[in-house]
Amino acid sequence: MAYQALYRKWRPRTFDGVVGQTAITDTLKNAIKRGKISHAFLFAGPRGTGKTSCAKIFAKALNCTNLQDGEPCNECENCLAADRGTMNDIIEIDAASNNGVDEIRDIRDKVKYAPTQGKYKVYIIDEVHMLSMGAFNALLKTLEEPPEHVVFILATTELQKVPATIISRTQRYNFKRIDQHDLIARMTYILGQEKIGFEEKALEVIAQVADGGMRDSLSILDQILSYDQDKVKYDDALKITGYAAQEKIEQVLLDLLKGETSEAFEIVHNLLQDGASTKNILDELISLTVKGMLVIKSNKEATFLTKDYAAELAKIPEEKFYNLVQAANTALNDLRYTNQQQIPLDVFVVQVTQGVGGNAPVEQGDSVSSIVVQKLKNEIDNLSKQVAELKNRPVQVTNRSSSDFSGTIKTETNSRPKQIAAQTANTDQKPKRRKASANNQAAQENNRRQVYHVLENATKEDLNTVKDIWPDLLSTLKVSQRAVMEVLNPVAASHEQIVLKCKYELWFKRANQDGDLISQLEAEIAKLTKHNYSIVLVADSSWLKVRHDFVASHKEELLAKKFQKIEKSEQETNENQVDPQAKKEVIDKAKELFGDLAQIKD
Repeated sequence: MAYQALYRKWRPRTFDGVVGQTAITDTLKNAIKRGKISHAFLFAGPRGTGKTSCAKIFAKALNCTNLQDGEPCNECENCLAADRGTMNDIIEIDAASNNGVDEIRDIRDKVKYAPTQGKYKVYIIDEVHMLSMGAFNALLKTLEEPPEHVVFILATTELQKVPATIISRTQRYNFKRIDQHDLIARMTYILGQEKIGFEEKALEVIAQVADGGMRDSLSILDQILSYDQDKVKYDDALKITGYAAQEKIEQVLLDLLKGETSEAFEIVHNLLQDGASTKNILDELISLTVKGMLVIKSNKEATFLTKDYAAELAKIPEEKFYNLVQAANTALNDLRYTNQQQIPLDVFVVQVTQGVGGNAPVEQGDSVSSIVVQKLKNEIDNLSKQVAELKNRPVQVTNRSSSDFSGTIKTETNSRPKQIAAQTANTDQKPKRRKASANNQAAQENNRRQVYHVLENATKEDLNTVKDIWPDLLSTLKVSQRAVMEVLNPVAASHEQIVLKCKYELWFKRANQDGDLISQLEAEIAKLTKHNYSIVLVADSSWLKVRHDFVASHKEELLAKKFQKIEKSEQETNENQVDPQAKKEVIDKAKELFGDLAQIKD
C-alpha cells in the first residue's frame, strides 16, 4: 500500500478527536442529538485548524444509522462509505478550481433530487471565498431556502472575502489557532501509536513553527521522520525548520540587553550560518523577551536552558525589554521590503546594543537633547534674520503679464513673509509649521490685516483668473489634499495675493497649519496662471464680518474709486461719439458718388 502522510492518516474521525475546538464540536454534537440541524454552516479560521475535518465528521454523523451520543459510529455502511469517500450523498467541492457560475448552477439544479443512501445530501464547499461574484449570486437563493434534505457546509480561511449576504444565510463557526500544548499532546499521542521515539524539545520547536496549525505540525513531523526514521531529534528539528537553537537565543538576548555588540553579532551570524532565518531569530527573541518580562514582573516559574538565567534577567531594567521588542517588530516589518534579509537583523542588533546598553550614562541622552535644541534655536535665529530683511525690502508692483512669471515656484520664505513673521513670533514652534490661530487674538489681527491688504488691491480680473483654473488645480492634487481643497473657495484676489475662504473652522486650522499644502497650492497656481500668487486663508465664520468692516472703514476711498471709474467711462464714451454734422456730410457725399446704390444703416 502507498505511504499515507501523517495528517491524512491521523485525520480525526469523531468530534472528540478534533483538537483545540471543543466549543464548536460540542455545539455540533448537541445540534445532531436534538435534531436542530440548520440548512447552512460556515466554518472560518486559519489553515490546519480542523474546518474540513469537522465538516466531514458532521456530514458523516448526519447520515449515520447508529449515532453514539451525537458522534458517528464509524461502523455502519454509511460511515464506512463516507470514510472511503464513496458516499454519493456527501459531495465535496473545491471552490478554488470550481469557482464559476456554471458549477454553482449545476449544484442548484441537482439539490432538488433526494439523497440515495442517507438522510441528508451534504455539500461541502472548501475555500468558498474563491467563488466569483456571479457564482455567489447564483448560490444565494438556494443557500437561503434549500430543500429539507440538503445541508451546505462552507469552509474558508479568508472570511473577509465572503459577501455579507452569504454570511447572513449561514450559521458561522470561528475556528481558533490550536494551543501549543494541544499540538504537542497530539504529536506525542501519534508518535506513541507509531512507536517512534522523540525529544520533548523537538516537539516544542515543531509546535512553535506550526503557528497553531495541526496540519502544519504533522507535515513538519513527517518531514523530520523522513530525515531520520528512528527518532525525532531536537537537532534534526532545528535543521529541518531553520529554527535557532534555544540556548544560543538566550545568550543573544542577554548580550543585547547588556549592550555587548560584538558578542551578539558573533552568535547571530553563527545562527544564520547554521540555517536559521532572520525572521525566526527575531520571532524567538520577541517570544523569549516577553517570557522574561513575565518572569520578572509576576514571579512566574519558567524553564530556561541557561543556568541562573532568570536571575541575570532580573538585573536588567525593564525599559530595555520594551525597547528590544519594539526594535524587533520594526525589523520584522522591514523584512517585507528588502531582499537583503540579514541587513534588518544587523541594524536591529546595533540599535538595541547602543540604544539600551547597560553602560550608557543617563547624561548622554541629555547632551544629545541639548544639541538638538541648540540646532533648532540656530535655525530659528536664521529665519528671523531672513524675515527682518524681507520686511525691509520695498514692495515692487509688477504689471500683469505672462512675461513677469519667472517659471520658478516661490518658496515659503519669499512668498509669504507676513505669515512667516507670525509663525516665528513663537520660537517654540517648528519653523515650517503654521501656528493654529483660531484662539490667538494677535494672530487673528494679523490675518485681518493680510485680508485688508488683498481687498485694497483686489480686482475682478484676478479673481476670475483664479476661479477659471480652480477645477484644474483640484485635479492635480492628491486625494487627501483634495479633501481639504473641497472646503476652500477663492473669494478675492489682487495682483499678488489670493484670499481663500475655508468653510469649516476645523479645516481652516488644519489647512492654515499645513505649510506644505499651501506651498504646493501656490506652486500649482503659478504653473496654471503663469503668475506668482501668495495665499491668505480666512475662516468662513469671519469672512463676512472682515469684508463688512473693510467696506465700512474704506467707504470714502471705495466711492472715490467708483466715481473715478464712472468718469473715465463717460470720457471714453464722449470720445467715441461722432459729430452729427460731420456724419450728415459723409452721407451726402456717399449719395452723390453712388446714387441709389448707397444704403444708409445706423
